[in-house]
Amino acid sequence: MIATKLATSIESVGDYMAKTLLQCSADDKNDPSINQEELSEMVRMTIQDMESTNLIKRDNFELQATTLGQAIVASSLAPEDGIFVHKELSKALQAFVMDGEMHVLYAFTPVQATQSAINWKIFLLEVEAFDESNMRALSFIGLKPTILNKM
Repeated sequence: MIATKLATSIESVGDYMAKTLLQCSADDKNDPSINQEELSEMVRMTIQDMESTNLIKRDNFELQATTLGQAIVASSLAPEDGIFVHKELSKALQAFVMDGEMHVLYAFTPVQATQSAINWKIFLLEVEAFDESNMRALSFIGLKPTILNKM
């Protein structure tokens, strides 16, 4: 809502939250799982988290989305996934080499990929066939052959 300018101040964020289903749930006397104070605290902490992760910034009393925050909203990624992708792409810019496909494969692997069982023996056989460039890419992302041997 900050990136789309539906809310530009802490007060307008509060006004926006007052019209949400979460707010109605907090008002429900039959469901005491969350109350008004907890909701206000969650909003305050979320704004602090977004500031600390450089998703939003304060300009006097106005909240504005940073370029990173706008990019994450435009990508439709969850904030945590967007921050992860940004860090990984920043890391890739330091050592992205086009002489092998591992760099590209890692950079474009979907963040939301479902976890599935990995056949570590087959994976290890594939890794053993890697050339020097692919081994550099593998070590760059923190995966060492010794870890694969243990798996």
